[in-house]
Amino acid sequence: MRKMFPFLLAAALLTGCSGGSETAELTNANSVDIVGDTLTLSPTSNIAPRLVYGIVSDTAFTATLTTTGVVTAIPSSYAEVAAPFAGRVVRSLVRMGQTVKAGTPLFEISSSDYAEVVKNYIQSKSEMDMAKRALDRTQDLHDNKVASAKELDEAKTAYTLALEEYRHAVAVAKEYQINLTTAEVGQPMVVRSPISGRVLSNSLVIGEYLKEDADAKVVVADLDKVWVTANVSEMDAPYVDGIQDVEVSLVARPDSTVRGHVAYVGGILDAETRTVQTIIECNNPRHLMLPNMYAQVRMHIQNRHSIVIPKSAVLQGDKSRYVLRKIDDNRYVRTAVEVQSIDEHSLRVLKGLNVGDEIIMEGAIYLN
Repeated sequence: MRKMFPFLLAAALLTGCSGGSETAELTNANSVDIVGDTLTLSPTSNIAPRLVYGIVSDTAFTATLTTTGVVTAIPSSYAEVAAPFAGRVVRSLVRMGQTVKAGTPLFEISSSDYAEVVKNYIQSKSEMDMAKRALDRTQDLHDNKVASAKELDEAKTAYTLALEEYRHAVAVAKEYQINLTTAEVGQPMVVRSPISGRVLSNSLVIGEYLKEDADAKVVVADLDKVWVTANVSEMDAPYVDGIQDVEVSLVARPDSTVRGHVAYVGGILDAETRTVQTIIECNNPRHLMLPNMYAQVRMHIQNRHSIVIPKSAVLQGDKSRYVLRKIDDNRYVRTAVEVQSIDEHSLRVLKGLNVGDEIIMEGAIYLN
């Protein structure tokens, strides 16, 4: 169905000492013919001079994404060290801020559970050695026709079982970082650092009894490099892939800027915040960036190509945003578009327009 109606501007524009006469002039002089999504402007309309057209093209653009982030230690360079067994703290071997290497002793505990593990290891090793010697003797007797094949099979079976017990004991000891060359029943257990780094926390109390599920008592981290975890909005997430130039400013040190690069872009969207977790890796040789510090993050997008149009070209419909694409003299069609903001003036077109399309760049609001 075709409809003819006079073009009306908002009633609010009809008032005011300066804009009233201009609005009345436009209202009386214009009409728009609408068929579906096609709009035809009357040839006598004085809106036409107010419309600015442009042909869309593949345009190079730059943009900056700004968000907030939190400094975190890199997981592979961070360790919360707890006592592997229940026991009493005998000695603390490190101080706060001390630099340690992987394997450095941190503290000692006296633990009956630890003693049991060491005892099982020593016993299983002894039984494995005995079974091996028995097997060697039986093999020699069998070779000299003294021992039967059954006796040899029994010796092999005994050795196999003893070997499995020994391997299990070794695995348990290694799991708890027990030094098997020096371990002895009755000695306290030495808890060692699993990584190289600096001691960030040490809450050990000499004589304190630690339960098996006690919280970590020593925290070691290598902060030469850190992560800044930032949440990027759903609309900006497509920009992040491939960004290398990132600036990070600590809230505590607003005058200092640290360069970083995008190390990881999350593979899932947070349903509540509608953001994607993005991890920026930064060098931190002076250890100024500490875990849990807040930061401002600026990601610079350069040398990207896309269809870019001014925000004035885009109108908001009931279901989606659209532009008015020119199809003939004074004839336009509403064309739905998906866009992303580049800056306060420009939008990147993700879907809806092709290179070479001619649209109303400015003044489309008059035909809304």
